[in-house]
Amino acid sequence: MNQNIKEIRMKDNLIIEAVFFSGIVKDFDVSSLFERHPEYKVLEQDKGLWENAKLFPQGSGVYFNDDLDLTVEEIWKDGKTAGKVSVEPKYEIAYAISSAREAKGLSQKQLSQLSGITQCDISRIEGGTANPTIETLSRLCKVLGLELTISKTSS
Repeated sequence: MNQNIKEIRMKDNLIIEAVFFSGIVKDFDVSSLFERHPEYKVLEQDKGLWENAKLFPQGSGVYFNDDLDLTVEEIWKDGKTAGKVSVEPKYEIAYAISSAREAKGLSQKQLSQLSGITQCDISRIEGGTANPTIETLSRLCKVLGLELTISKTSS
């Protein structure tokens, strides 16, 4: 699973709208958890808890409180695709690098050893928090079999 969540919007009907690094938007219905996990029913009554949900670092899930959270995998797997939006280049890069690394069956540590880029930097790039140089991206792309291109958008 290489999808991370860029941002969330909490809708009134217990739907989380999640925008993923790839630009895919999914709607996740939290009420679908009530039967298996009744503890989530508190979100119906406590609007403050619902409205103040936060993203985990690097978009790995949604946090309500110490007892309630959702993983990015749950939201991706059980959410309904609601469209696609354009995202900032750093998120497109994060998604492309992490997808290619996972497709090759490499860990971040292995990619680090092959590329000479520190594992910490790879983690930050894949988490959308880094501002990598073209040299860094070129080295990663070479190992991953990706092509680094810049193209003109139609406007």
